[in-house]
Amino acid sequence: MKKPKKIFYSEDHLWVMPKGKNTVLVGITEHLISDKDIEKITIDGDENSILYVGDVVGEIITKDDDSIEIILPVSGRLKKINREVIENPEIILDDPYKQGWLMEIELDQDLSSFSLLTPEEYKQLVEET
Repeated sequence: MKKPKKIFYSEDHLWVMPKGKNTVLVGITEHLISDKDIEKITIDGDENSILYVGDVVGEIITKDDDSIEIILPVSGRLKKINREVIENPEIILDDPYKQGWLMEIELDQDLSSFSLLTPEEYKQLVEET
């Protein structure tokens, strides 16, 4: 699977991809869900709500009834929720970076001010766990 060139990661296994000026897409990394059988994804909050770094914005529920919190790595205004992924979570497994994003966020500050990992740093984190 081809990964975008300009992408960042959180230690909680979310990816953040710039999409225009001060706007990003946020999604779940392959590492987090690669061995999971996803039953349901929930996103809390309404479009236009203000979200902050560290907010639990939803959860991934597996068919084994495991629950994984989705912890936001950036802050800003929730512009859009990807309803297709909510209705059909398998999209994330098939195409996590193009169709499988969870939400679009209009940042309240520059992307570089958030504690995000480069692809190399994230790869090292995954290898250590």
